[in-house]
Amino acid sequence: MNLKIRAFKESDIASVLFIANESFPLPWSIKSFLDELKNPQSIFKVAEIDEEIIGYVIFRIVLDEAELLSIAVKQKFRNIGIATALLSDTIEELKDKVKTCYLEVRVSNQPAISLYKKFGFRVYGVRKNYYLIPEEDALLMRLDL
Repeated sequence: MNLKIRAFKESDIASVLFIANESFPLPWSIKSFLDELKNPQSIFKVAEIDEEIIGYVIFRIVLDEAELLSIAVKQKFRNIGIATALLSDTIEELKDKVKTCYLEVRVSNQPAISLYKKFGFRVYGVRKNYYLIPEEDALLMRLDL
């Protein structure tokens, strides 16, 4: 497996949309992804194997903080370390730019919560009814770099 992590390009949009649509009940729109591509405060990366886009991650930097906006891996490539590689690569880049990373995650998303805890993210709060379909609370997590 020859995994490569690189910056998102506009030509990757169809693959990223496919991954988002199979991963989330309310996936982002094309416009949302392209807005992040154009935002100089965003870090938007993809993971690929043999030129197939299999995952992506998006962080946005605001002053000395970064928020994980979205991360997803193509279903058939889950549980083999792709999300770990995406987060590791991006957090390493963020270490020189920010002091803290934040994220929200569904309280039921145990695989994601376990992944974030592996990186040192800690729960610091709950947002009631944050997610809509299905309605669910979000855990608020942070990582001090």
